Amino acid sequence: MKYQLTPKVAQFDKDGFVTTEGWALIYNTDLKTGEFINATYEYVVVGIGLPEHACLDAPKPIEGGKAIVRVGDKWTYPSDHRGKKIYLTETGVESTVTEIGDIPADYTLLKPSSEFDTWNGEEWVLDKEKQHHYYVMLASVQKKQLLSEASSQIDYLQDAIDTEIVTDEEKALYATWKKYRALLNRIDVDAAPEIDWPEKP
Repeated sequence: MKYQLTPKVAQFDKDGFVTTEGWALIYNTDLKTGEFINATYEYVVVGIGLPEHACLDAPKPIEGGKAIVRVGDKWTYPSDHRGKKIYLTETGVESTVTEIGDIPADYTLLKPSSEFDTWNGEEWVLDKEKQHHYYVMLASVQKKQLLSEASSQIDYLQDAIDTEIVTDEEKALYATWKKYRALLNRIDVDAAPEIDWPEKP
């Protein structure tokens, strides 16, 4: 009795068709992207060929940051940054890499440290002018809001004065609010963020 102590190994011709049935170690790839999926043992019979998304030659081991992709009849090993955060160099807006390959030229893996950073071609640097404009904008909004509030209080007290029903306490408060509004008007928003705001009555 003749015993076969190992699995029967399939044989293929140069065109990829089975000439001897048996087990074959097949490397499978994604139909759309060509990315390596897995390796499987398949029992194949004479006359059949390999599917388009499968091959017999093994890819080489790779290090982190690389993918395994089949292109034509060869394995390639492009960069793989999928899942990583990247930042648009023009605005600093964050995105997540979803495709195999190098990151786009107008993105970087380096994260800006603030919303005022500007990309200089190699790294993020603080744009002090941009930062200052932001603080000036905030100060302008705050000044406008405070002036509006002060004017409302003064108008209310002015009504009491005009109708001769004002109390001594309201007279004092009227003067305090007018002084406060005058001090607000003197605020130079270009000094932001180093502004000493007057105390509200």
